[in-house]
Amino acid sequence: MLNKIRFIIWLVIMLLVAYFVSMNSTSISVNLIPGYQTVPLPLSIVIIVSLIIGAILAVILTVGDWIKFKLEIKKLKKQLENCEKEKQVFIQLKDSNQPKSGTENNV
Repeated sequence: MLNKIRFIIWLVIMLLVAYFVSMNSTSISVNLIPGYQTVPLPLSIVIIVSLIIGAILAVILTVGDWIKFKLEIKKLKKQLENCEKEKQVFIQLKDSNQPKSGTENNV
C-alpha cells in the first residue's frame, strides 16, 4: 500500500513539474562569472538545475551530521556495554560479600 501511495505522490510531483516547465519556457542567460554568460536556456531548466544543485549540497551537508551521529551512537553503545559489565561485577561482588544466613545460625 505504501508503494502505491509513493507512486501517486511521485506522479503528482511529475505532473506539477511538467506544468511548471510548460509555463516557464522563456529563455534567459545566466551570468556565472562577470563577463561570461551561458547560452540562452529556458527559465524552468535553470530553476530545476538550481534546485537539484541545492538538494545535492543539502545531502552532502546532511551526510556529515549522519556520520557524526553514527559515531556517537557507536561510542554510546560501547559505553553501555562497559557499564553492563561493571554492573555484573558489582552484583557478583555483592553476592560474594553477603553472609549466608544458613551458616551463621549454626555457630
